[in-house]
Amino acid sequence: MHILLRGFVFRIIFTGIGFLISLLIAKLAGASQFGSLSLMIVNAAFIYIITGLGTDAAIVWHGIAGKNYSRDKIFSFTIITAGIQLLFFYIIAILGFFFLGHTLLGGNFGLKIFLAEAVYFTGLVIVEKFTSLYYSQHETKRCNRILAIVSFALFIGVVIIWVMRPRYIVENPTWIYSLFIFIPAVVLMVSFLLAYKPSMKSISEDDYRSFSTFSAIVLLTNTIQFVAFRADYWIITLYYDHDVVGIYAQASKFAQTLWIIPGILAGLITPALKNEQQKLTDADLLSVTRLSFYTHLLLSLLLITAALIIYSLFLPVEYFNGFYSMLIMMPGYLLFIITTLFAAYFSANRLLKINLYGSILCCVSIIFLDLLLIPGMSHKGAAIANLLAYSLTTIYFVYQALLIMKISIRDLFAIRRADFNLFSGGILKSGTEKA
Repeated sequence: MHILLRGFVFRIIFTGIGFLISLLIAKLAGASQFGSLSLMIVNAAFIYIITGLGTDAAIVWHGIAGKNYSRDKIFSFTIITAGIQLLFFYIIAILGFFFLGHTLLGGNFGLKIFLAEAVYFTGLVIVEKFTSLYYSQHETKRCNRILAIVSFALFIGVVIIWVMRPRYIVENPTWIYSLFIFIPAVVLMVSFLLAYKPSMKSISEDDYRSFSTFSAIVLLTNTIQFVAFRADYWIITLYYDHDVVGIYAQASKFAQTLWIIPGILAGLITPALKNEQQKLTDADLLSVTRLSFYTHLLLSLLLITAALIIYSLFLPVEYFNGFYSMLIMMPGYLLFIITTLFAAYFSANRLLKINLYGSILCCVSIIFLDLLLIPGMSHKGAAIANLLAYSLTTIYFVYQALLIMKISIRDLFAIRRADFNLFSGGILKSGTEKA
């Protein structure tokens, strides 16, 4: 299990704790407030993608690409792009609040929520940008270890509040979640500054051109893919209230736990493919894909059991209808694991148009199905749309992988003895030994 421990266990802890905190908020704050919080998270992610201009992927790729991009130069680009994102958000958020009377992310009307949203988005920008910066320096272990330790300490604090003053969580769910992102982000940034003492460097026109060329397709792909993933939230709000959004959001969070490990692996694949000391081969990637799929097939059964227990014994009864939507979604989410890993492979090899076309296919199909099914079937219609669209997109990515990697369907799904070399510590090691 050495490979799993070095590769992504700390990121799993960070992501898992975020899920637990959101689960606690869902229980105490109710479906309506949880629906509002979920919309804030979705809208913040969308604005982040638009304002980020695809620079996160460019930071990682250029940082690991070669000697032309020093740590100081990558750091400078990170700070500049983060500053632009935050400035844009602050201007639009302030103007929207004063002239429209409600917050930009969640559509709320109070100044306290406006400030909480600003704190959340600031934390989101910092954590994503500095995660990319750490990854670009092959320091994924250090990055994720910091996030895991800080988030665990925060989780203990939230549990203490739950025991002693649960009303505070009920009255301030947005602040609770915002600080969970903001505090680890600040610690991550300060740790980088103290450890490496980077300095700002000038970035040439050629450097900017290289970054922007890579970023443009990534931006378009990420935007389309995000709309595909979260259009269901927006379309549900057109026909139903925030209670329904909250019920669907909780069901979706359960299903998305299947994506935790593949999502973290996808973030590690690009550095691993470019790491000259310990390079990830195509055969290694296929081993990762095969084991991920079958492992998550088993995990999905455990997830269904755990979700049923949580729905029955922990969450308010109003959430239980979402359990059936989760069951409908699950096969599509399982198949999409393959897409996630192959998309990272195509990105690392600059086959960006494949990801772009796959994102367009996913987006068009899911929006069409959402508009067709949600008005009459509510969150169950959204679940069916997810199932069909994610399955169709996976078929496209598998077809492209068969052509480019010169493999067969059997190579993709037939387990081999060599696959278990994953557990020997030889594949996807992340971070340096000193980390």
